Amino acid sequence: MKKLMLMIAFVAGIGLAANAQTEVKPHKTPQQKAEMLSKKMQTELSLTQEQSTRIHAILLTQATRVDSIKAANADGDKKRHDRKAVKQIMQNTDKQITGVLNADQLKKYNQLKADKVYKMQKKRAEQAGKVQG
Repeated sequence: MKKLMLMIAFVAGIGLAANAQTEVKPHKTPQQKAEMLSKKMQTELSLTQEQSTRIHAILLTQATRVDSIKAANADGDKKRHDRKAVKQIMQNTDKQITGVLNADQLKKYNQLKADKVYKMQKKRAEQAGKVQG
């Protein structure tokens, strides 16, 4: 379960913390999302050009699918269904990405996901404290 949460937070690049921000950020296209995440992964994981190209394609597919789900159900009635569908896409994306990485990169990737989840949990805890206190 922790791995899934880590993967969702890192790969998607979106989280509840982003929704809690007061300033509205412009919507990024799937291409912009994929470009941003693949560049970050290339830097953080020291990807080869071939790996970078493959991961960019994986991330672009993921971002396009997630955006289409959100657009199709923008009314909010199917939000729970949306989360399940997005979760499945994220799991598939994570499997594909881990298949591209070597052992050292995979170790670093898993650590980055764990760090991201920790930061998200910490921020949620801080926000919950502010709301209750």
